[in-house]
Amino acid sequence: MSVTDFGKVLRKLRIDHSEILGDMAKRLEISPAYLSAIENNGRVIPDDLIAKLAQKYNLNDSQINELEEAKAQTKGAVAVQFENHKGNHDYIQTAVMFARDFSKLTAQQVEQLKRLLKEFEDSGAAAYGSTTE
Repeated sequence: MSVTDFGKVLRKLRIDHSEILGDMAKRLEISPAYLSAIENNGRVIPDDLIAKLAQKYNLNDSQINELEEAKAQTKGAVAVQFENHKGNHDYIQTAVMFARDFSKLTAQQVEQLKRLLKEFEDSGAAAYGSTTE
């Protein structure tokens, strides 16, 4: 087993707080062995771990995003949340189409999508689910 991207971010967080693995595990209320297994890809990253880390270490949005990206890198997958739109077929259909065809995108298309999504994010549209018509 080797340290995952998520494990690297956890270790950096620990070092930044002058903690050893046992200290972080105690703070997160899990065993040191379990935390070590998460870092080294021996265990699946629990769904609530990032929220626990954010709360216990008072993480800012940038740090939370770094953990989310590292988790996605480690898992090779990204979860899409539909709390506000779970009954809206268009949102779900769009996400499924995007996920299914994502591997077919060229590097140029990925860059175009990143720019577009960044524009939505910067305008607040992504955060509030608003659209311009």
